[in-house]
Amino acid sequence: MDDALNQLVFATRSGGLSHLIQAIRTVFHADAGLFDLSGSTLAASPSRSIWDADAILDARDGDRVAGCTVRAVAVEGEQVARLAVRTAQDGAGILEAAVDLVAIELARLHAAQLGWRELVAGVIDDILDCRVSEEDAVARLRAAGLDVSRPYRMLVGWAELPAGAQRSLPWGGIYALMNGQREPFLRVVRGDRVLMLVLDEDLPDRIAETLLRQLSRLGAGARVGVSLPHRGASGVRAGFFEASSALEEGDGVHHPRRLDLARLLVMTNAVVPLGELARELLRPLLDYDAAHGGTLLETFKVYLEADRDIVRATERLFIHRNTLRYRLRQIMNLLDVDLNSVSTTTSFWLALQALADEGAFDEGNVQ
Repeated sequence: MDDALNQLVFATRSGGLSHLIQAIRTVFHADAGLFDLSGSTLAASPSRSIWDADAILDARDGDRVAGCTVRAVAVEGEQVARLAVRTAQDGAGILEAAVDLVAIELARLHAAQLGWRELVAGVIDDILDCRVSEEDAVARLRAAGLDVSRPYRMLVGWAELPAGAQRSLPWGGIYALMNGQREPFLRVVRGDRVLMLVLDEDLPDRIAETLLRQLSRLGAGARVGVSLPHRGASGVRAGFFEASSALEEGDGVHHPRRLDLARLLVMTNAVVPLGELARELLRPLLDYDAAHGGTLLETFKVYLEADRDIVRATERLFIHRNTLRYRLRQIMNLLDVDLNSVSTTTSFWLALQALADEGAFDEGNVQ
């Protein structure tokens, strides 16, 4: 046993999990494979051996299935992987020792993963709390692995869980860490919510469904909000509030409808980036005016400030009533809103005031 154990320990120290799995094959004279809980192969020897991943995942610890003895690998009480060896017996407790060595190596990888996540969480906290400039935030996000010059989305997940249970979500990125890479997506825990930043090209809806399933296994009422696509570090703040607003729609995966700024201000105690959210809310008008040299945004602002009074608004704008009515129809079509709704007009009034406070209307300086 000592020689076999020494061989396993040496393999682990010299080459990590891949070498350890190769050593297990040598010691047992049998194929060996390590699998994460999604069925992906983390390491196998020989590398091209064929495995029944479903049977391995369904097996209980110590079961013999599909010609393999299957052992669960746990770290800090959480099962994170399955070791399968095509052998019928544990020679002198060697397989038990092999499982322990795999767990130790996975714990080391997980510690590196957690350290990286804490670093990312610090970046996101600083951005959401407005403690970092746009330039510094972009640089820190790039260093964390997200190029925010490309469109990305924020995912926010929640479920009825005990404090801290969000950290029990299935591990991500074990395979990446084994190959000296970082996790493919930025995922952190903030309070009682799980936040993910995902490039728009990486199928964020599919990732949102996966996050929802993971949360559903841990607690009731699981839900995930998905933001609109954004660029730049400021989009982290806008995306967070969009996804948080969508989260209020209930169980399941939801995309933001129209942001209700009044409701948002009431439901959060964080620093709300009103200017950024206002531009997203009014984007159709901003884009139309920029493309056509129009004044729909200014018209909308004056109309709401006149308490939707046609006569008062036309007097301030120096236009005919029919002209105002035509512009209002354009505004309603572009924004897809009913201007008779008090809640809708309140949200847009807040957005227009946020732009006005930033000087966006000074001398026609609307951006």
